[in-house]
Amino acid sequence: MKVKKLLNTAIIISLLFTFTQSVKAQTGYYSPSLVNFDVAMNNLLNNYAIPGGQLAITYKGRLVYSRGFGLADSSTNTVVCPNSIFRIASLSKQITAITIMHLYEQGRIGLNDTVFGANGILNDSIYQTVLDTLVYGITVKHLLSHQGGWDRDSSGEPDHNSYAIAIAMGVPPPANTKTIIKYVLSQQMLDFAPGTSAKYSNLGFNILGEIIEKITKQDYETYVRDTILAPLGITDMHSAKSLLINKYPNEVNYYDYQGAPLVPSVFNNNILVPMQYSGSDCHMEVIAASGGWVASAQDLCKLLCAVDKFSTRPDMLLPATINTMVQPTSLYVYGSPYALGWWINTVDNNWYHTGLLHGTMTYQCRRNDQINYALLVNSRPDLYTAQYNALNNLVRSIVPLITSWPAIDLFDSTYNCSLANSVNNISQNPSLFTVYPNPSNGKFTVKFEGLKQVNCKVTISNLLGQEIYSTFFKGQPTTVDIDLSNYPKGLYFAKVNNETNNYTQKIIIE
Repeated sequence: MKVKKLLNTAIIISLLFTFTQSVKAQTGYYSPSLVNFDVAMNNLLNNYAIPGGQLAITYKGRLVYSRGFGLADSSTNTVVCPNSIFRIASLSKQITAITIMHLYEQGRIGLNDTVFGANGILNDSIYQTVLDTLVYGITVKHLLSHQGGWDRDSSGEPDHNSYAIAIAMGVPPPANTKTIIKYVLSQQMLDFAPGTSAKYSNLGFNILGEIIEKITKQDYETYVRDTILAPLGITDMHSAKSLLINKYPNEVNYYDYQGAPLVPSVFNNNILVPMQYSGSDCHMEVIAASGGWVASAQDLCKLLCAVDKFSTRPDMLLPATINTMVQPTSLYVYGSPYALGWWINTVDNNWYHTGLLHGTMTYQCRRNDQINYALLVNSRPDLYTAQYNALNNLVRSIVPLITSWPAIDLFDSTYNCSLANSVNNISQNPSLFTVYPNPSNGKFTVKFEGLKQVNCKVTISNLLGQEIYSTFFKGQPTTVDIDLSNYPKGLYFAKVNNETNNYTQKIIIE
């Protein structure tokens, strides 16, 4: 126990203190009580030279923290916003698992249904040639729990079982998911009999995507978007695109490690590309169901809140269905209990998953203390273990330091930020002025401590950008008492202009 406490202390120190002093641009609602998350995120980006990141946290069903850090595009100095979308890598597995469980709850699929063979779900002619007859014993549950018979670490299955399999098997470009599954079935033996072991396999979740299409008679992304995401008010989650030119308007850029070699494109082997943009491990169109979604951290939190079994927000699945989804099997994956698309901490009853792609590293967790969160960054180093551990430990290490959670719900608010914002427009030194108390009942004080110009203006604007209050001040130090108690509750912006720069902070009236 003493060793564990020392380890936790070391993690907190490493996240809150750093040798580097540069400050990353920060966007999103600023909450003084949660400032340790700001510090830890800045240090994560600084310590591992990560261009940009995003963290969202819910507490008892309320979105209490959603901030962007650093750069979405370093070439244009464009900042990450709370609504920026990232490739989420293997967090996509939870989207697929939730969709399968939704079909299971409707009685449209059984977890013990076989997948291949004459009586299997995927009894299409394209899958009839099978090298290993053990394939006929694979069930839906086997695929959800990595018991299908494939081991990416021993069978040569690449990180996301994408075009590299097709290349190895002589499939001419461009390959699709069906073609890759066909060639795996017809030319590869299983690594183990289905149900006898559990080894991480992205191929299994790609097959689940095909199962969803077969049962629903709809495109995988379309069905998930219309049936799972849209009813929750999630409108900016998509199946990712491989090429930079095809990225979504709100999507960040991705950065591989320095010196990373160019590789053949999955669309044309004669063209060399960065791995994160159509290299063999990043054929995003093929890996949609296992690692190919893009989303914001706050939308991932909204999805987590819809399956967390807490009463603070309605769940989209019945309690019994969720219990089935998060019940660990007797077989561990990478040494930890795994359920149906989720790793489970059986001591604390936390559900979580990690995600890795070239240019992407992600983590999300549903905690049993009613805290859900998602953390996304847009780069991955070559030797990524240290960054991986720091990212995975960030929130769990800071939570014990939080003495109070804001009473706000940012799910009900709109933050005025877009990827067009330049880092030069984001205040790098919020200590130049402070607002207290914040949140307030509408009566608060603005204190100015670092502005030297004598002609300064403070304005208060609402979410629509309408100016509702303004005044001028001179000299230092200065405080201004403001009374907005007659205005509606919600999010407002305090802006100070000193004829050279604009400095903005968020304020909230409760």
